[in-house]
Amino acid sequence: MPAGAHEDWDETVDVVVLGTGGAGLTAALTAAVHGASVALYEKSETVGGTTAVSGGIAWIPAHDRAPDLTVEAAMDYLRAQSFGAMDDALVSTFVRTGQEMVDFVEAHSDVRFEVATGFPDYKPELPGGRPGGGRSLSPLPYDVSRVGAWQDRITAFPADYSNVGFDAETRARLNADFDPDSAGDIRVAGAALIAGLLKGLLDRGVAPATGCRGVELFADADGAITGVRVEAGGVSRRVRARRGVILANGGFEWDVTLVEAFLRGPMRGAVSPPKNTGDALRMAMAHGADLANMGEAWWVPIVRIPGDTIDGEQRSRSVRLERTRPRSIIVNRSGRRFVNEACDYNSMAGAFHYLEPRGGYVNDPAWIVFDAEHLRRYGFLGIEPGGTGPEWFCESPDLATLAAKTGIDEHGLAQTVAAWNRGVADGSDPEFGRGSSAYDGYWGDDTATTVAGRTLGPIDAAPFYAVPLSVGAMGTKGGPRTDSDGRVLHVTGRPIPGLFAAGNAMAGVTGRAYGGAGGTIGPAMVFGFRAGRAAAADA
Repeated sequence: MPAGAHEDWDETVDVVVLGTGGAGLTAALTAAVHGASVALYEKSETVGGTTAVSGGIAWIPAHDRAPDLTVEAAMDYLRAQSFGAMDDALVSTFVRTGQEMVDFVEAHSDVRFEVATGFPDYKPELPGGRPGGGRSLSPLPYDVSRVGAWQDRITAFPADYSNVGFDAETRARLNADFDPDSAGDIRVAGAALIAGLLKGLLDRGVAPATGCRGVELFADADGAITGVRVEAGGVSRRVRARRGVILANGGFEWDVTLVEAFLRGPMRGAVSPPKNTGDALRMAMAHGADLANMGEAWWVPIVRIPGDTIDGEQRSRSVRLERTRPRSIIVNRSGRRFVNEACDYNSMAGAFHYLEPRGGYVNDPAWIVFDAEHLRRYGFLGIEPGGTGPEWFCESPDLATLAAKTGIDEHGLAQTVAAWNRGVADGSDPEFGRGSSAYDGYWGDDTATTVAGRTLGPIDAAPFYAVPLSVGAMGTKGGPRTDSDGRVLHVTGRPIPGLFAAGNAMAGVTGRAYGGAGGTIGPAMVFGFRAGRAAAADA
């Protein structure tokens, strides 16, 4: 008997959603509100996925909570940085649906958004860019005791210093700070977003089934998706989906085979939880899904700390404050700078991926070089200001010793630091323009009075330090191509009936572009919203 026959199903619902990040929870909530019965499955034992350990910000480029945010300006801005790699129709759908999604989520869940005041777009000087911010919406702090027993089942990294760069100062800058003496179990950023969405689902009787991995899609003789096989504790269940299956179970950044097969250059480590292993991609490919944007990821510079693991895997940590604050630079093995260290993290990947015909990836690995005054003022990677760095900081009394310890070219390093210090004395970075963009100063020294002053500073106070740096990813952004409602497209161009995708499980709508803070979560929630609504309506 074929696996689509009624007698084979262990459970039947209208809509099955795989994944409980921002995309999956929004899709499930939308489908449920529109009258569908929903089954929600999560591979991990906790809910929230990568969204839960992120800043929780949604980049919504046209909304009514900040002045002068037009669809036209948003489209101009995204076109200016996409290099022809985005689908204008899909991007227009994203931009025009953002307001509707935000209003819907606030009406049907506990999530409440506010503008992340002053947070610039990532490339604010481009046409349509916003140097003063306004497009990034941050969830308000949330008392997770409102979700009852689920409050201890929201995905979190170990309670240590850097999380993925979201320390106390970072949260404050994202308007995600709160009074620690307030009553309740208050969470901020991604955890607040996930908990608020989850409460909306629980209120409608939809509870996630955790520890359940989607492994196979079922189809009828005409190719329409009819359900999914999920595995939990070694036991398989066939779940029928009368109206659709929504893939929202992440990208493939933790699968070495897929990373090597598809990504455009080195990706040395993922900063997401280690469950994103390409399940959605493989299931969709098995049914002829067309693919797009497969070489791209949400790139980020990373540090890999010796002995630092998560779920038995080497952990990678994103680097934000340390590379932006004064008195630090990034150099390659020749001792040369190769990028504006204070630019947005995604844009740094191109420099790391530079391929020299005879030398290979000459900028990978690299090192963050900083001095004693940087460590005294700001601390570094969880070391408190004025603290003592660990051995792997390569503390050295002079640059020559630092070069010998790290293998960096001594002559190149000396020349680079001298040139850097001359530029700083003149108040500029003539080589890479660090400090010339409104974004460059956002994560820098906020006691400075100018953008340049927030990020430029000499490297002249011994001892000197160097920490290895490479390129990683927050997630991949390639996957099944979809239509404007998240329906997965077959390689022939037609929709695959009953199959939808959202978030990092779908081809990134904005192509190479990364608009600003929340540039991952904004599209994920918008297309989760559209997919959930469309699936609920499909017969």
